[in-house]
Amino acid sequence: MPLLFVAIVAVTCPHASDADSLRGTARVVDGDSIVVDGQRVHILDVGAPEDAQLCFRKAQAIEQGARRCGREAAAALADWIGSQTVTCDTTGRGIRKAWLARCTVAGRDLGEWLAAEGWAVPSLHRKCEIVRDAADKARAARLGIWSRNFTMPWVWRNAH
Repeated sequence: MPLLFVAIVAVTCPHASDADSLRGTARVVDGDSIVVDGQRVHILDVGAPEDAQLCFRKAQAIEQGARRCGREAAAALADWIGSQTVTCDTTGRGIRKAWLARCTVAGRDLGEWLAAEGWAVPSLHRKCEIVRDAADKARAARLGIWSRNFTMPWVWRNAH
C-alpha cells in the first residue's frame, strides 16, 4: 500500500520530470525544511510554523498556554524520520536558495505526513489535493497546530 500511495501523490501532485534526486539521512532544520546529502531542502506543498512562532491554547488569553509550535513541528518531523533514508526529487530552487522537493521516507510523502499529523498547512500556491485533504482531516480532528490558535506561517513570516 505505501508504494501505491507514493505513486498516487506523484501523479496527483505535479513535479518536474527532470528532477534531480537527493537521498540519505536527513537533518531536520525546521518543520518544513531538511538537509539531505548536505543540501538544504524545502518540502513542497506545505508550510510549517517558524521556529520562534507561538501557538496558543484555544479559549485562553494570549499570555497563557503559549507553545513554540514551530519547534514542536520540527521535533515531530525529526522523531518520525529518525535515521530512515529520505529521498527527495527536486524541482528547482526557492527564493531562499534551498531546493524545492517532494520527499519520501518509508514510502510516504513528507508533505502529506506533515499535513495529516497537523504540523503543517497547505502552501498557498500549491494545489496538491492529497495534502489539502490530509490537512482538512487534521484540522477537523484538531491535531498538531490545529489544536491551538496560530497565525498562518506566511503571515507570521511577513510580520517578523
